[in-house]
Amino acid sequence: MQSDRRIPTISTTSVRKEHRKRSYSNGTIRRRDRQDLICVVCLAPAIGYNFDQITCESCKAFFRRNALTNANKFKCRTGTNDCMITLNTRKRCKYCRLKKCFDKGLRKDWIMTEEEKRTKKQKIEDNRRLRAMSILSQSASSLSIAPDDQILPSTLNPSDDSCDSTASNEYKPSPDDRLIHSLTKIAEHYRKAVQLNVSVIKGCTSPCLRYMDDLIDVLNEPTHLGSLRLITFFKLTPEFNSLHEDDRLLLVKHNLMTVLGYHFCICVDINTGIYHEPDTSNEYSYEASALRKYSDSLYYQMIDWSRKLKDLCADDHLVFKLLILIVIFSKGAEYIEPILVESTKVFYAQGTFVNILWNYLNLRFGDGQASLMFPHIVFSLMKAYAMAREAKDDVTRQTSETADELAPLMKSVALS
Repeated sequence: MQSDRRIPTISTTSVRKEHRKRSYSNGTIRRRDRQDLICVVCLAPAIGYNFDQITCESCKAFFRRNALTNANKFKCRTGTNDCMITLNTRKRCKYCRLKKCFDKGLRKDWIMTEEEKRTKKQKIEDNRRLRAMSILSQSASSLSIAPDDQILPSTLNPSDDSCDSTASNEYKPSPDDRLIHSLTKIAEHYRKAVQLNVSVIKGCTSPCLRYMDDLIDVLNEPTHLGSLRLITFFKLTPEFNSLHEDDRLLLVKHNLMTVLGYHFCICVDINTGIYHEPDTSNEYSYEASALRKYSDSLYYQMIDWSRKLKDLCADDHLVFKLLILIVIFSKGAEYIEPILVESTKVFYAQGTFVNILWNYLNLRFGDGQASLMFPHIVFSLMKAYAMAREAKDDVTRQTSETADELAPLMKSVALS
């Protein structure tokens, strides 16, 4: 009677050979079809090799939970120590199921401890971030701007932990691929904006360190050039360029002073006190203390704000560029602003870059650190808006009699 209840065993070796043969059929290598795998314990459809044998997800989890702690605690329900284990009966007797796991060669020494799991997960996350940052760095070094509908070829390497996915002839970009593509475009758009607005000052030879005599000079030279570069940066950004013309003008008019704060953070070297556009060899430099032409209070606020933000974000200029894009899509930063034509479109555009920033912080610093950083970044935004309002008030007060000396762009933005 006992023998009638048994089901013929399936050789693990024969299963391996069969799958090896199928994987190389027709002279091509393909991923294993999981529907062909049979669990050596319960004979259910299996998911792959676990603990050195082919198992289903259920038996894999069962063995992991019980092999190290419960091997001597279970007792056979029937007292025979030889219960039949199948898909339908595997939950009836834990003792015989675990016994069969061992009989079929599942290895308990392959079960990772919680510490080993955490270490492995951290290693995978670290490798993923390093790989993504390396790809981003290589892509951003190129001057060409990738088409909006094209994923850069260098980002199409699937991650190591995706090798178990079902084979497909069509590559589907992972979230990290799409994120890196977006970040690469942003970095290249910014670089292009800098290149399209060359620093030229009549009667001066660059590069050199420029000294500012008064606030008019500060507004008409570094502030004006920074504004031109930022506006070009926005025009190269599809989300901004697709807005209604009136909305584009309105957003620039009311947010440009704020984004200039983040541009200052990109350009200033806190240690030397020099303001200089990065990655430009033939470019003028300025003393950051030129901000005192606005006011001493604003200067010290800007330096303290920049230092804290740089420390918080590891002086990552890509974070600052994302914040610039988030700010330019802001509505209501000033007390009185006209109504936008397409306010919903502006709102969703801003949400796009908030999402990119959040995902980049997770990629760059890890989930836990990103959660701690984000509230401080939001606080820095509020501080930036406050400093921008103070800067506008100072400019209006100090240039009331000399406004005609301002460049047209500075006059329309700073004195509106």
